[in-house]
Amino acid sequence: MPLSASSLLNRFTLRAKFRHMQILVALAEFGSMRRAAQHLNMTQPAISQMVAELERLVEANLFLRHARGVSLTSAGQELVPAAQSILATLGDAAERVTNELQEQGGVVRISASAAAVGALLHGRLVDFAQRHPETQLHVTQSRDDAVLLERMDVPTDLILLRSPTVTPEGWSFVPCAADRLSVVCHGSHPLAASGHAALQDLAGCTWLMHRVGSVARNRLEAAAAGADWPELKLCRINLHIPDLSRDMLSSGKYVSLLPESVMRPWIDTGEFVALESPLTEPLSPLGFLWQPDRARPGARRVAAFLEEHTALAAASSAVSNKEP
Repeated sequence: MPLSASSLLNRFTLRAKFRHMQILVALAEFGSMRRAAQHLNMTQPAISQMVAELERLVEANLFLRHARGVSLTSAGQELVPAAQSILATLGDAAERVTNELQEQGGVVRISASAAAVGALLHGRLVDFAQRHPETQLHVTQSRDDAVLLERMDVPTDLILLRSPTVTPEGWSFVPCAADRLSVVCHGSHPLAASGHAALQDLAGCTWLMHRVGSVARNRLEAAAAGADWPELKLCRINLHIPDLSRDMLSSGKYVSLLPESVMRPWIDTGEFVALESPLTEPLSPLGFLWQPDRARPGARRVAAFLEEHTALAAASSAVSNKEP
């Protein structure tokens, strides 16, 4: 009778060891029994014995042995991501327990959208590291806010994102940065020099494409239709990675309708220009979700740091607006 998923899960629970997971990941990475043994400070016979144990447990070959070393079978390829996740979670837990025992509460896990990274973290982490060397930040970036909210079951101390429509129960949202949807181009683009553009100027541009249904895509298509553009010229490369958008825009051949926060680090340096245009419109603010009643000292330090920079940015903006 074929091995069922529930039976295999039971075997993993009762008989699998973390060492099995380490060996599986090391062999997948190095493709060599000798190099994996060196990495794990084990002998090759010990590695071979534990691989045999794991293969008996799953009733399948996990590696193909050949003259050059070993390579994963399809069953091995399915198991490696789970092993990597287990080891990463265990390592994270070890750091948190260690800090808790040392009464530091110093590991802070942060998930952030690309817009929030640009607006809230870029250019500030060195300052935080200098002021709070005892606090470890683990920062991961997700494609958009929806993904962040869907993954709230993953242990996270702060979630940096745009103001959510509905705040999850037990969490509080703290706004930190205003944002706008703007036409962005490289400093070498013909429209960059003036810093502004009318709809007729934008009609001749080639645009980086956004996914269907996004705020930027809807806004651009509505403006093109309302202004009766002959055509909406699109580059047929749909990007969700700021560095790749930057790479495309750096050619000076394209423009893009983006949240300014996504390109904020490079707008601030003058490499890119956010054009004033009829397409410019405000977006909901960026900030962070957290659970203040359950926050550890490290998370409180990060929250206070973000709020402090928000106050400084607001004060700087007020001074700039008063200048003639």
